[in-house]
Formats: sequence, structure tokens, C-alpha cells
Amino acid sequence: MADSADIAEQAAAWIVRLDSDDEAERAAARQGFAAWTAEDPRHAEAAARLQAFLNQVQRVRGSAAGEGRAARAALDAARDGTRQARRRRVATRVAGALAMVVVLALPSWLAVHSHPPAHWWADLRSSGGEWSHHTLSDGSQITLSGVSAIHWRVDDTSRVVQLVRGSILVDVAKDAARPFDVQTPLGRIRALGTRFAVTYDDGGMTLEMLESRVAVQTPDQWRGGGGIDGSGGSDGTGGRSRDRALVVDAGQRLHVGTAGAGPVQPMDPARVEQGWQRHQLVVDDRPLPEVLDQLARHHAGPLRFDREALASIRVSGVLPLDDTGQALRLLQRNFPQLRMRSVASRWVWVDLQPAS
Repeated sequence: MADSADIAEQAAAWIVRLDSDDEAERAAARQGFAAWTAEDPRHAEAAARLQAFLNQVQRVRGSAAGEGRAARAALDAARDGTRQARRRRVATRVAGALAMVVVLALPSWLAVHSHPPAHWWADLRSSGGEWSHHTLSDGSQITLSGVSAIHWRVDDTSRVVQLVRGSILVDVAKDAARPFDVQTPLGRIRALGTRFAVTYDDGGMTLEMLESRVAVQTPDQWRGGGGIDGSGGSDGTGGRSRDRALVVDAGQRLHVGTAGAGPVQPMDPARVEQGWQRHQLVVDDRPLPEVLDQLARHHAGPLRFDREALASIRVSGVLPLDDTGQALRLLQRNFPQLRMRSVASRWVWVDLQPAS
């Protein structure tokens, strides 16, 4: 029979696995952890004690400090703390030092977690909850929303915004000699007019046309030299040819995923414009994962969710981006089948309520 030290070590190891960055590992860990806690009451008790310890560490700063890292510290403490009283006292002092390290390192850890390296290398960037407005060197206006980043390249023949991630609102300065493009790994958008919004994240690329029109090409089209002047890409109802760009007009929305472009859909430019001005997310019959992607870029900590399980839920409404906690509560109120779990209001997990 395992002694208390072994059980404490096993509990810490399980929590490390439950906080893995790999989705498959987390799924396997959830099943294994449930079986482990069910086979012996001492297992569930040890897990609860360790969770209480982690919560105490998190409350040192009033916010979460990363359960995986704290669990690894707890794992070391569990190994040393049961050998003899002297080493328990040493472990206690080490734990106190680790808690101080957590306090000092937390801001940097949160920044790195929310902003991967590509974000820091960008020419222009913004952070969660931030709305950043800039005038580009050609006179065009651009606003970045939430965790967003772009590269900007301009020369005698072209103007290119490479959207690394996030959402931008663009008001293009006229320049007939230099076309203005927004590029993502999923497509190129060429401005044939003035004002539009683009979002690029894990869910794909979404274009919302506020004024005039743009031409959209897939990577294969633009690398293959397909036409992008808009002369043959649209029949006014979303029609497209194989080689030419798809033209999207004011009042239309287009979503492009890894499988290609979806149908052009109508949207209300005034409502979208209002959302940008008032820092709101305006959605009309959009998949819930797409909505959560947007909220995640404004949330103060990680916001994780089961994309496949939530894909069938459609959302319409207006959500506050400056208060993601309120936005999540509104979603849960309207969709009671959702389960939302959080640690110190920063780490948030969204999935479906278990079947009763």
C-alpha cells in the first residue's frame, strides 16, 4: 500500500499532467486522474490538499501563477517533506522562497503567455484590453484591438500590412501607384476602397467590409499570379472564378478557414463600426468558438475552450470587450449548457456541462 508521501507525489504529478500544453495529454490526464481519485479516498484527499496549497500560492498576488509550475514545486516538496523533520523545515523555507519567486515572476510569465515571440517582433502591437491607434507612413489609419500585432512594409510600388494575429481596423489612404494589401497565412486582401476590419486567429481569417470594396485571394492564387483587380472575381452575389480574386463589398463579411473561403454574408457596417468605437464585440449568428477567440485576445489570462464541442452553438448579440468577465457571464446566462471554470478569475476554461 502506498504511503502518504507516495500519494502526495502522485497527486502533484497528476496536476502537472492536467496543466499540460498538449490537448491530447490533458484529455488523457483527465481520464486517468478521475480513475486515480476514485480508486482510493486518500487519493482524492491528497489532490484536494494540494489544490488548496496551490490556491494559497495564487492568492499571494491575488491572481493565478500557473498551476503547472506550482505543482512541480509541490512535487519537489512532497519528495523532501516526508523524509525527516529537518528536511521538512528546509522544504518549508524553499516553498516560501518559491512563493516569492512566483510573485516577482508572475507579470513576466503572464506577458509571455499572452504574447508569443512573434508578437514582440512585430512593428506595431497591442495587448489584452488595449485599443491602439496609429497613422502609418503612407497616411493610412490603423487600429489594433486586444492582443494584436502587425508588420508594416512600404516601398515605391506597394504597401503591405502583415497581420501576425488579432484584429485591425484599416482606413486606407488613397495612392493609385501603390496598392494596399493586408496579408495573413490564409489570404491576401487588397483594398479597392477605404475602410474595413480584419481578424486573424486560431479560428481563421474574417473580413468585415465597412466602406467600398476589397479583393480577396488565397495564398495559392496570389502566388500563382491570379488576377486581383476585381474585374472578374465577383458577380455581386459572392460568385467567384477559380483564378481571380473574390470581391467583397461594403456590408459584407467573409470568413476564410484552412479549408478555404466560406460564402459571403451580409452584415451591418454601422453596428460593426459602433463596436469598434465602443469597444464591443458585435456578432450575428457566429459560432461560439469564433466569439471566444475574440474574447481571449482581451482577457487578462488564458481562456481555453473545447473548440469542437462548442462549434454548434451560434451567438448573436453585443458583448463588452473591456470587461471579458461580464461577457462570459452573459454567454453563460444565455447558454446554460456551458460550463465555465476559473482560477482567480484569470485562468478560464469553457466547455459543456457533463451529461446528467
